[in-house]
Amino acid sequence: MLLDKVNGIRIVDNNYRVNGTRIVSKEKDLELERQLKLINKPPVKSIRTEFGHIVDCVDINKQLAFDHPLLKDHKIQRRPRFSHRTTKNVGPSQTRPSMIGLVKDACPSGTVPIRRTTKENLIAIRSFSNNIHPQTEVAPGVHRAVIQTSKNEAATYTGVKGNINVYNPEVKEGDSYAQIYVMKGPEDDSNSITTGWVTDGYKKTGCFNTNCPGFVQVSRRIYPGAILTNVSTSGGPQFEIAVSIDQLTDGNWWVSFGDELIGYFPATILFNNFNEPEIVGWGGVAVGPPNRMSPPMGSGLFPDGSYKQACSFRQVQYTDNTGNLNVPREFQYIIDNKSCYDLKNDGYHGEYMGYAFKFGGPGGECGN
Repeated sequence: MLLDKVNGIRIVDNNYRVNGTRIVSKEKDLELERQLKLINKPPVKSIRTEFGHIVDCVDINKQLAFDHPLLKDHKIQRRPRFSHRTTKNVGPSQTRPSMIGLVKDACPSGTVPIRRTTKENLIAIRSFSNNIHPQTEVAPGVHRAVIQTSKNEAATYTGVKGNINVYNPEVKEGDSYAQIYVMKGPEDDSNSITTGWVTDGYKKTGCFNTNCPGFVQVSRRIYPGAILTNVSTSGGPQFEIAVSIDQLTDGNWWVSFGDELIGYFPATILFNNFNEPEIVGWGGVAVGPPNRMSPPMGSGLFPDGSYKQACSFRQVQYTDNTGNLNVPREFQYIIDNKSCYDLKNDGYHGEYMGYAFKFGGPGGECGN
């Protein structure tokens, strides 16, 4: 799951292209219309956001998740309480939270906000499948600068969290991510849950999670595909999002934004024995067209300067299978092209920052 930042998750489908404008055959167009009728549920209320997209307030029991055959008799789970470590206010220079979702008006009680899917979203989603797990797959045009825990037979995880600095790198083609993730399975057959922000270069928006049945949304204010309204500037004001992914004893995996629970993936739809994932991670991913220019990552600057210059993570933590909250100890760096992107790990950096690191870079001619 990724929260959209300025622009959403999009990868261009190069089929049926005339003068830079994508067209589809009549048969495909009819199929897209049929899918849209299934995906976009009848709203109780509709809201046009300041960014131009429409959010439908849908009956919480009639959202797309319940089209999944394994969730036909599913009962929405009660909102749990998770232990999220907090930090003291250290003064006016601290990073401020970025605003997201329906800031002025939440959806009515008993409904949840669902970003309306468009025909263009569906076309993009079809092209997106090759980059669902960019942190594990070796794929052309995918570059990473991440920290992730090392595989250890005795170590499994039930949560991951971090505060992610929010930037808007200038992405002309491709996608630029900042994310946390939890992952299970071998390299060639892994499942993962991911959340964070993404900027794309196609000036269209969309969210792949709620277009696929399974994620049960509970928040009346924040929704997958929401746009972050405040972004950092290098050397200027700094904004961040606090995100987490946590598992309950029943196997459900919850995604949170700050103290707000967005929703959860029910255990019944997760595979690869996902109640015992072996890896959690934090960092950036840049995805560009093969043999073309790679997009910038983070703030677009290398992590050589201060925390007000490069994009960063702070309060990096995970929950182990005993329920203890820890910082990374046994971990590995995945930095596949230091001429384009890098990562500088500062470890524990004081009470406010906690375990912190900087990452990013300008991209460019990075190869495959």
